[in-house]
Amino acid sequence: MQPSLFVRWLIICLAFIIFAATGFAEPPNGAKQVEVDKELKVQQKAKQDYAGTWRIETIASKGNMSEPDKRIVVDNKADGTWTLLIDDEEFSSGTNSFCPLCDPQEIDISITGGQGEGSVLQGIYEVEESTRRLCFQSGTGSRPNSFESLYGDESVVVTFVRE
Repeated sequence: MQPSLFVRWLIICLAFIIFAATGFAEPPNGAKQVEVDKELKVQQKAKQDYAGTWRIETIASKGNMSEPDKRIVVDNKADGTWTLLIDDEEFSSGTNSFCPLCDPQEIDISITGGQGEGSVLQGIYEVEESTRRLCFQSGTGSRPNSFESLYGDESVVVTFVRE
């Protein structure tokens, strides 16, 4: 005796529900996890490249280049935290978050302690072995898209050298 058409469709539907419930109907989360792991590795590499003790070499603001204050040092840790020191005394501190896959690379600098506490600077950055450039808008400006500071513009471009 052959099962009726209704029973066949019922069996097919039940099989589909079982496969869907066990994950056969859609790709496993493993592909998503691989993507997340890759992004975390890129983020960690950006933090490591940015880490170190950096002294200001030049500062450009409103189209003018100023002499750096040799007493100012930024100590960046591989966990994304940083401390700004003046004469070896902490002036401010905070955290960085990176978007190393953006073009140009983006950084958000959150000031969590000291001068400027509660502020977030949106900027762009680039790191080479012994130099680093950072550009951000002073005040509450938007994220810049180039490493230029022109007259009348609020962009600040800071070049650092690794100590």
